[in-house]
Amino acid sequence: MDSTESVINGTQDDARRHTGLKGSPNFRDAGGYRCDKGSMAWGRVFRSGHLATLTEADRERLTDLDLGMVVDLRRADERQMEPSWLPEGVVVLGADITPGSQGSVIYADSTQLGGAQAMFDFMCEINREFVDSQTDTYKDVFRQVLEADAERVLFHCSAGKDRTGFAIAVLQMALGVSLADIETDYLLSRRYYLPEEQTPRVRKKYPVDHLSDAELRPMMQAELDYLHCALTAMKDSYGGSEAYLEDGLALGEQERRELRRRFVITD
Repeated sequence: MDSTESVINGTQDDARRHTGLKGSPNFRDAGGYRCDKGSMAWGRVFRSGHLATLTEADRERLTDLDLGMVVDLRRADERQMEPSWLPEGVVVLGADITPGSQGSVIYADSTQLGGAQAMFDFMCEINREFVDSQTDTYKDVFRQVLEADAERVLFHCSAGKDRTGFAIAVLQMALGVSLADIETDYLLSRRYYLPEEQTPRVRKKYPVDHLSDAELRPMMQAELDYLHCALTAMKDSYGGSEAYLEDGLALGEQERRELRRRFVITD
């Protein structure tokens, strides 16, 4: 068993994390993790992939979640290609997170990456760029979440593991969740987003016919190395994750106190 699987298997996947949606990949509750002043509340913060193929039962379940805001981290063309279904009255924030958009099989169609190692290296670079080139967009996301006073929020992108994984990790950092639990939640995408189920959709969406399934695999799953690349970028550019929260994302103590009020159950 490698270290990644040890992290996943070492922590119980609480049944409350399952939302019962079948048509949205990687949809789960992000609650339950210990914070410095309590625990993340269940039923307040959700994360997922796209919402374009929901069943009727999914739509009823999503309505029952009583979401106040949905943060869609996909590009505008992705939102047009796979439009979301959402209950009436939900505030939708579209925030284009576009790392690597000038040269990747994921965010453009001009570059043909070859081989699993090249794809792995590219995914590492994507996560560094979340910090190096996408911080202003993430900063605006959290500003609008705070201004909207939403108490039940869904963060999602296409697969729910990279752009969304970074957003949830940052939120959990701001709430005082331990790095070990942040890593565990990040890697749960390996249980909720299955490459064997999602690869046909990815092949239809992106120009990757030249790649085998094995060569695509680094794009299709979460890796701790990806998250660690983002953390390293925080250290390199800001001095660490705490400085990144405050100086990069403008999540100072006042903002973090408000996030705790909404999303943390105190002891």
